[in-house]
Amino acid sequence: MKYISILFMVCICLQVNAWDGVVKGEINVIEITHEENYGFRVHLKGAPKLCENVHSWAYLNGSHSNYEVFVSALLAAKAAGQTVTLHTRRKDGQDTGFCVLHHLAIH
Repeated sequence: MKYISILFMVCICLQVNAWDGVVKGEINVIEITHEENYGFRVHLKGAPKLCENVHSWAYLNGSHSNYEVFVSALLAAKAAGQTVTLHTRRKDGQDTGFCVLHHLAIH
């Protein structure tokens, strides 16, 4: 029973850390381009790496779930100078993949 409990806790911890990156900062630049060409891009001040690789920006495409809500919230945070926390994953799980925004917190 002891080993089952330990295994359960390890599985829970692995799921909690499902993000490739969790970075807090203020939005520096927002770029908007074609809908499916990394259409909405966010850069934080100081250009931190957002998903533990070389990329310092995260993106959303028009087809992503909750796209309109993310875009509205990010634009409002930029206008208000609010700090945000971006939770990202690498595109297709590749080490060199661009950072896809999956979760957002505004402080």
